[in-house]
Amino acid sequence: MGDLARRDVLSWLGKGALGAVALGAVGQPAMAATGVTVLRGATLIDGTGRAPVRDATIVLAGDRILAAGRHRDVPRGVRVIDVAGKYVIPGLWDMHTHATFLENTVAPLHVVQGVTGIREMWGQSETHDTRRRIESGEILGPRMVIASAIVDGPGSIWPGADIVRTPQEARAAVRRAKDGGADFVKVYSFLSPECYAAIAAEARRLRIPFAGHVPARVPVQDALAQHTHEHMYNLFTSTSDNADDLYAQLRAMPDDPADPNWWGRHGGRIERAAVATHSPARARKLFAAMVERGTWQSPTLFVERNMSRSPETIANDPVALERMRYVPVALRAQWQTIMSGRPARTPEQVAELLKFGDARMRLLREMHEAGVGVVAGTDAGFAYVFPGFSLHDELVLLVRAGLTPGQALRSATSEAARCLGLEHETGTATPGKQADLVVLDADPLRDITNVSRVHAVVSRGRYLGPADRARILREIEAAAREPVEVRATMGCCVH
Repeated sequence: MGDLARRDVLSWLGKGALGAVALGAVGQPAMAATGVTVLRGATLIDGTGRAPVRDATIVLAGDRILAAGRHRDVPRGVRVIDVAGKYVIPGLWDMHTHATFLENTVAPLHVVQGVTGIREMWGQSETHDTRRRIESGEILGPRMVIASAIVDGPGSIWPGADIVRTPQEARAAVRRAKDGGADFVKVYSFLSPECYAAIAAEARRLRIPFAGHVPARVPVQDALAQHTHEHMYNLFTSTSDNADDLYAQLRAMPDDPADPNWWGRHGGRIERAAVATHSPARARKLFAAMVERGTWQSPTLFVERNMSRSPETIANDPVALERMRYVPVALRAQWQTIMSGRPARTPEQVAELLKFGDARMRLLREMHEAGVGVVAGTDAGFAYVFPGFSLHDELVLLVRAGLTPGQALRSATSEAARCLGLEHETGTATPGKQADLVVLDADPLRDITNVSRVHAVVSRGRYLGPADRARILREIEAAAREPVEVRATMGCCVH
C-alpha cells in the first residue's frame, strides 16, 4: 500500500471511535505491509449477540479486523470485495477434533468449510508440527489449541495413551503434558477416582487446564474443576436418585485386561438405565454448581447420534459417501474397519439409542437454560465424522436441542473463544480481533442449516472466495487419494 492510500485509511479510521481500538491492536506497520481489504454490503452477524448490521462494511488489514459496522464510504486505494446479499459471521471453532496432523486434507478441509479454529483433543508430536507450519503460513489450516496425550487408567483402549495407576503416576503425567507443550491435559474414562483427583490437584498447582471425559467411576459433581466435560457422559448416572448405588457398582467392577471395553458395555448400560431414576432437583443443583465453578459442556451431539445407528446405515449414508472423497484413503479404510467390527443393530435397538439421545438433548436444554456454558464440538476425525462438515451438523442438533440459532452460532464463536480464554483475540467480528470470517449465502439466524451455505472464508486475513474454495477442495480430493501413514487408532471415544 502506498503512503497516500495508507494516509487515507488512517484518516478514515480516525473519523470514528473504532479507529483507535483497531489501530492499537494492528499497528500502522502491519497495515502498511499487508494492505487493506474491505468486505462491503453484507449483513454482519458479529457474534456478540447484538442485532445484525445490514449493508455492513468490514475492513481487514493483515490478520486483524480494523472496522466492522455501518460506514457509508470506504478509504481510497484498497481492495473492495462486494458481498451484497450475503451474511458474514465470525470464523467457527470446532471444540473437539482429531487427526489435523493430516495437513494436506483434514487441516484445509476445516478451513474451506468455515472452521477457522479447532481444539485438537489428542496432542501428538505431528500435531504440534502441523500447528507450527500453519502459523508460519506454509500450509492452510485452522488455529489450533492442542491437548496432551490421553491420560487414562489401566484397560485403556487407545495405544499411545499415558497410562497411570497411582496418584504419583497421575501427577507425573500432568508434568509431562505441561513440559511437552500441551495447552491442556486430556483425561479419559478409565481413570480411577484417586488418580483423577491427583490430576486435578497437579493441574491446579501447575496452572494448566484439564478437560475430556468425566471418568466412568467419577460422579460429575466431583469433576467440577475439569474445564470442559465432553460428550455428556455420566450425567444421568450422576443425577439419578440412586446415584450412590450406581457409582458403587461402577467402582466395584474390576479392571479386565482381557476385556478392556467394560466401560462401553457396562457404564453405558448403567447411564441409559439411569434416565428412569433421573432427579430434576439433583440436576438443578449440579448445573448451578457447574455455573458457579465455570465448568463448560461440549456435548458432541452429532457423533453420538450418528453412532446410535446400525453400522451399515452409517457406512452407506449418501451424505457420508459424498463427503468421503475428501478423507485420506488410509483413514477411510480405518473408518470402514471400525464399522465392520461393530455388530448390526435391530430397529428396536436403534430406536432405544435414539430415545436416549433425545433424553440427552432435553437435559442439554435444561443445562443451557440454567446458565452452563455450552460449546460446539464434533469429534471430527473419528469414524464418519467429517472435518468441517460435521460442525454444521452439530449446530443443527444444538438448535434441535433447544438453543436458538444465534445461541448455537455463539457456541462455535464467542462462547468457544471465552471457553478457551481467547475472547480478546477471536470469537467475534469486531475491531481488533483476528481476521477470521465466514461469508454465507443465506441467513443462519433464520435457518441454522444456512451455516453450511459457505460462499467464502477469511482465514488469517486471507480471502478465499468461491473459486479459491473450489480449487482447495479439488486439491484435498487429490491428496486424499495418495497413500499416507495413519496411526492404528484415531479419535478418542467409544460410541
